[in-house]
Amino acid sequence: MYKNVIFDVGDTLISFAYRPYMQGLGFDDTTIDFLVDNMIFTDFWEDMDAGKKDMDEACSFFCEKHPELKNEITAFWTNIEDIVFEYDFAYPLVMEMKEKGYKVFLLSNYPAKLADIHWPKFSFLKEMDGYIISARVGLTKPGEKIFHILMDRYRLHAEECIFIDDNEANIETANRLGITGIRFTGYEELTVELDRLGI
Repeated sequence: MYKNVIFDVGDTLISFAYRPYMQGLGFDDTTIDFLVDNMIFTDFWEDMDAGKKDMDEACSFFCEKHPELKNEITAFWTNIEDIVFEYDFAYPLVMEMKEKGYKVFLLSNYPAKLADIHWPKFSFLKEMDGYIISARVGLTKPGEKIFHILMDRYRLHAEECIFIDDNEANIETANRLGITGIRFTGYEELTVELDRLGI
């Protein structure tokens, strides 16, 4: 029945480790909480995911908005390479799917320039049969259109696909399109779900 496994990237195959990252830069908890709410989970970041804003604008934009944290914001964007790390299980999991005969794809909300910095370092990337980066197509999950782009580009049939993502809204979209969605809550839980589906 199933022929394809589609993975989200952030907080599924890699950790978007913004809190440990900022702790490593020496930020206190109050500063971290503020920047999480007022820089990471903002319309600007969503616009970067959608390709509407460029990462090169981010530092000056947020420094102007929050001049009292100019030093911290500058440090954040200067060292942005270190904000993610690949989970230990990611590459073995992808290879297990490949060895079982499944094609493997990525469907990710990700700013374009961050993808240029991070993605070449992911060991699993070279094993992919294809991928869609949101900023490159100007669309984001949980919208249906980005799913259709993936399906059309690689000639996938919804009923033959499993989609793994940590975001419930994205899973709901996949299910609505006839794709079998699995909410990622951890590696052990994922293996149980994959076994249940005969993967």
